[in-house]
Amino acid sequence: MKEIKDNIPIHTRVAWDKLYARLKAEDLVPLQDVKPGNSLAYYGLRIAAVGFILLGIGFAIYLNLYHRPEVAMLKLNTSNETATLIKTLGDGSVIYLAENSIFSFPAEFKSGSRNVELKGEAFFDIARNPSKPFIIETDEVLILVLGTAFNVKTKNGNGFELFVDRGKVKVTMKKHPSHSEIVVAGEMISTVDNSLVKSKHPAEGAGSWYTRRMHFKDETLSDIITVLNRNFNTNFVLADEETGKHKLTVTFQNETAVTMTELICVALNLKSQTINGSVVFSEIKKGAKRY
Repeated sequence: MKEIKDNIPIHTRVAWDKLYARLKAEDLVPLQDVKPGNSLAYYGLRIAAVGFILLGIGFAIYLNLYHRPEVAMLKLNTSNETATLIKTLGDGSVIYLAENSIFSFPAEFKSGSRNVELKGEAFFDIARNPSKPFIIETDEVLILVLGTAFNVKTKNGNGFELFVDRGKVKVTMKKHPSHSEIVVAGEMISTVDNSLVKSKHPAEGAGSWYTRRMHFKDETLSDIITVLNRNFNTNFVLADEETGKHKLTVTFQNETAVTMTELICVALNLKSQTINGSVVFSEIKKGAKRY
């Protein structure tokens, strides 16, 4: 024991002395006075101290993962609105929210992940960002996304369905975190008796519901034409960045590219011209015609 005592490095003994003093001050040391090197109790206490520290580290990790600070969330509620509400998030992701649905999201994604919540149905077209994964929480599952497009439908805690249009997602049961599945394009997944069940999804008409009647509420023209170009046979272009900053509330239903152009120009007092097959929107200069 004397040899062991003499061979304890100086820096280790100093660290031990500090830890011993702290534990003693917090009444975590047994009543008998245990000093380094005096008895086997010293080494037993060192083991207990290490366990105490590891327990603290584990608890800190638990708090970080499951008890993150509350983040103020914005909410979109479609109630009985029959049009699909379109929202472009700050990261470029586009959410198509169905009727009787609630979508909650932060004004800005500041943490290491992009966390949102959904009750109801929505089609997600997520901007890819591997360093900041997109996480959707529903009543029953957590959906982990990097960059893809997929449809999610919840049933007020009584069911869940998801089909992937492109890319892949990971779905995890909230009550059974060990139960998760990877879902790829052309597949769908649902909950049956508290478990996840995968199957093939028919390609015909997949996701078409969200383009039938599209409602934009106070969205920038830049975001609006990005969505229109993505979903229709249009090639809208902005003459400059300032033109794209105009905000607009508008609904499109069975519109042609021509009628869409007219609606945008009249609502925002812009002009349009076709150049090399692209419809270019720009500001109206004094004395100039709209079309």
